Amino acid sequence: MEKIIVAEKKFLASFGEKQHASAKNYISAKELYKSVKNVSEIARTINHPGRTVHEWLVQERAPRAIRALNYLKSIGLVPLRIENTRKFCFFTELVAFLFGDGSLMKDLGSFKLFGQEDDLKKIASEINELYGIFTKLNYSESGSEITKLRNGVIYKSQPKGGCWNLEVHSAQLSRLLYLAGAPLGDKVSSSTKVPEWVMLGDKELKRTFLSVLFGNELGCPVIRAKNAFVPAQFGLHKIESKEADLIEFLNQVKLLLNEFGISTSPILLEKCRTVRKDGNLSRKVFFYIDGKAPNILKLFKEIPFKYAEQKQRKFSNAVESFLKNSQNLEEEWKIYEKVIQ
Repeated sequence: MEKIIVAEKKFLASFGEKQHASAKNYISAKELYKSVKNVSEIARTINHPGRTVHEWLVQERAPRAIRALNYLKSIGLVPLRIENTRKFCFFTELVAFLFGDGSLMKDLGSFKLFGQEDDLKKIASEINELYGIFTKLNYSESGSEITKLRNGVIYKSQPKGGCWNLEVHSAQLSRLLYLAGAPLGDKVSSSTKVPEWVMLGDKELKRTFLSVLFGNELGCPVIRAKNAFVPAQFGLHKIESKEADLIEFLNQVKLLLNEFGISTSPILLEKCRTVRKDGNLSRKVFFYIDGKAPNILKLFKEIPFKYAEQKQRKFSNAVESFLKNSQNLEEEWKIYEKVIQ
């Protein structure tokens, strides 16, 4: 597998024809300037306005695309390649978060992550430490009306509450996340697909992706009986025209789980639909993780929830309580732990 996910050329080309052309001319001018010191001659050679070339070479004012590239190069994210570093691992976590409780703005100027305050503070600290980017943590009340349609009957509700969100105003990082495969804008009305570099990556990379995605979106397993848990549900909402894309995405996630030996149900469709403000109908498409004890214990051991401390604590308590009442399984669990080690 090609280890480079986003090369310099791909990053510059994402800025559009005009800015991309400016960036290429800048690179050509800088290269010529090594041997030709006459700015006017360089401008004629690359067929670009002399004033702009003078700003580039003498006043050192680079085009916007070049400034963005240079910043990402300075923090070691471009060329973006698969590597065993905390910087890349955290980048993978950000990509996974944007498939769940995150939103990448359409203008690629910023992104937001939603969750518990303590979890978001950890992410903010990592972003600052690894990338030198400052963030803003906010709390907002939610109260928008939700309209649902079931068997021809309309139901309306207005849930009350609030949530924390982390604003990350970095056009450079936002663009790189998008080029690496993070979904853009409204995920309910757009296609989503697990990035190819995740699907073809090693198990540790897949574990990283799933740990954050499930920390966001997977229901926490709870004890149902002596030898079983309530099946954990994983799913997302899509408008009707994008349901086939969501099914493909869920099948990708099922394939990833299969590599860890974790069993899942067939994909199911929620009967109730949500009426969106734009008039489109959306519904949840989902699958279950088999609730049999060995399967849930494998999930617990292989894919711990990341940036979901409360959920992980709840899951840990359920597993601990289950093992205390299941002597045989507790012995099997000890053997399993030794095998993993």
